[in-house]
Amino acid sequence: MDQTIAPPVIRHSIAVDFGVIELTGTLQHADAQRSLVLLTDEAPERISVNLEAYGLVAGPGRVFIKDWSEHAGLAERLQETGLVRIMRSVTVGPFASTAHEVEVTL
Repeated sequence: MDQTIAPPVIRHSIAVDFGVIELTGTLQHADAQRSLVLLTDEAPERISVNLEAYGLVAGPGRVFIKDWSEHAGLAERLQETGLVRIMRSVTVGPFASTAHEVEVTL
């Protein structure tokens, strides 16, 4: 059985609307790490969040995106631009915050 890890999926010159600011860069999805990151000229901006502490692991081709703080509404905006598709929403943490499991559709 082939155990090779797939290289990250990358899309260049992507503008991501964070609501109060729009950042442009390279969007990189590393499925093995369940990670989605926007690489900008200034610094990487992590879009995905790890929820393993709550017993939640995103499925293959998916990541979790938090829907609080600077990422409020981000999953919906990414879905509107066709970069992700929201698969389900979960409630986590002491403040019953929402996170979305999304399928990355780069």
